[in-house]
Amino acid sequence: MKTRLDTAAPETTDPVTVGGTIRELRRRAHLSQGELARRLGMRQGPLCNLEQGKHFPSAHVLLRLAATLNTTTDRILRPGRPPDSDTAPSRQPAPCATSLAPSGLAPTSPAARTSIASPDSAAITSVVRDYLALEDICRVPRQARVPLQTAFNTASAGMARLAAQFRALFGIGDAVVFDPLELFENHGLRVVFMPLASASSLSFYDAPNGNVFIFIKAGINPEKQMFGLAYELGRVLLFTRAVFLKEPPFGRTASADKSARHFAACFLMPESAVRTSVAQTGIRPDEWDLDLLLRLKHRFGVSAETFNYRLLELDLITPVRQAELRTAIKTHYDAHAFAEPGQSRRILSPNGRLGDLLHTALLRSEREAREISVRLKNLTLHAER
Repeated sequence: MKTRLDTAAPETTDPVTVGGTIRELRRRAHLSQGELARRLGMRQGPLCNLEQGKHFPSAHVLLRLAATLNTTTDRILRPGRPPDSDTAPSRQPAPCATSLAPSGLAPTSPAARTSIASPDSAAITSVVRDYLALEDICRVPRQARVPLQTAFNTASAGMARLAAQFRALFGIGDAVVFDPLELFENHGLRVVFMPLASASSLSFYDAPNGNVFIFIKAGINPEKQMFGLAYELGRVLLFTRAVFLKEPPFGRTASADKSARHFAACFLMPESAVRTSVAQTGIRPDEWDLDLLLRLKHRFGVSAETFNYRLLELDLITPVRQAELRTAIKTHYDAHAFAEPGQSRRILSPNGRLGDLLHTALLRSEREAREISVRLKNLTLHAER
C-alpha cells in the first residue's frame, strides 16, 4: 500500500482539490466535520485545514479517511481518475433501493427512480449536493423533526389515521392550514421548487438523517404544488414502511399511488374540517353548484377537482351532482390549459429554507456559498423570500 501511495503522489492534484474531495465524500456520508474528526481520532481544526486544502493528508490519515468514508486512497488523491480494476469492493451492505448519485438518497416512487436517468438527474444531484453543503456551512441539524418511519395500515382508513397522526405531529390538529410548505420546512423537511421535466413532484429518502428531499415542479399552479407536497410525504412513509417490512418498495405501484393520494387528501382536507365548513353553508348534497364549490375549496388550498372528489368521498354531494360538476371542471381545465377555475388564491414562498441557508452562508463570506448561489441561479432556482 505504501508503494502505491508513493507512486501516486506525482499524479496527485493540488491540495485544494483533495480537500474538496474529502469534504464532498464526508457530506455524501452525511457526516458533520466534528463527527468525522471524532471517527478519525483527530481534532476538528486539523480536519478543517485538510478540507480547506492547506496541506495534503498524511499517509496514516489518508488510510483512515478511506476506511471511514468507504472509499479508496486513489479516489481521494485523484478524484478525476477512473477506479482501478483491483479496487476493493464496498464493505457497506447493499442499499434497499437504487441510490441517487452522489448523495446516497433512495427514490421513494417509480417516478423518482425514473428521474435518475432523465434530464432532471444532473440538476437534482447538483441541488442535493449544494443543499447538504449549505447545511454543513451553517451547522444546522440535518434530522427532520417528525418521524418518517412508522407503522400503519395502507387501507383507506389506515391512511386517513396516518394523515391525522402527522397533522398532530405538526401541531395543527384539524385546523385549516394556509401554507403547508412553511409547516414542512419548519419541521426540518427539505423542500425544493425547481424546473422538472420528468414529473410534477419527486421525493428521495435520506436514511442516515431520517430526512427527505421533496422536489416540486416550479411554474404549475399552487394547488397542484401543495397536493404534490402532501403526496410525496405519503410516498416517503409508504417507502420506509416497505423497507422496514422487507417488502419491494415499488411492488404495488398503482396501490401505493392511490394510498399516497388518499393520504394527501386527508392531510389537506381533514374530514372534520370539511364537514364543519359544509355544515356552516347549510348546503344539501343535491344543491351544490360550481360557485359554492370554488368558494369552499379555496379555504383548503386544493384544486376544484380534488375538492369535488373529497365531497363525494365524504357523502357530502350526490354522485349525480358530483359528476355534473366534474364535467364542468374538466371543461374549464381543457379550455384554460389546466388553470384553476376561480383563479388561484394561494401565494407560496418557495425555497424559503434553502434561501435562508444561502443567505446565512453568504453573510459569512463563504467562497463556496457564492459558487452555490451562481449554480442555483443557472438552474433558474429562485431562493428569495
